[in-house]
Amino acid sequence: MEALIFPTETVDFNGQPIAVRGLCLPDIALIVRGHREVLGELYTKAIAGTLQGSVEEIAISMVADFVPLASLVIACGMDAPQHAAIAAKLPLHVQAQALEKIFKLTLVGEGGLEKLMEIVAGAMQGAVSLTSPKA
Repeated sequence: MEALIFPTETVDFNGQPIAVRGLCLPDIALIVRGHREVLGELYTKAIAGTLQGSVEEIAISMVADFVPLASLVIACGMDAPQHAAIAAKLPLHVQAQALEKIFKLTLVGEGGLEKLMEIVAGAMQGAVSLTSPKA
């Protein structure tokens, strides 16, 4: 296992390269637990075909909800989910580049957008069943 090399891409921040990787299932589960409502809205829009525009345009349209979600995605892609607050302070252009690269690496690793959405939906359903009171 130590010999495994996970694909990464870099984003430049003030001359410092920041390596990001695609998200894995534990990352997605962590993100879903903390941002189920926002992800549900994004999922609904994506399925309906109304989620249009670049990552920056989508982020700006949902800025209040999107900032904590995007920061956690970036931090997970940097292998540092505990530092989401620091990722939130990166300049918008750095965040947008990081998100685009993380999504690209995630989609390649998970088999495309449709497969990723299935995984996110499954994680969301699992989180709901774990937190819903039993009847």
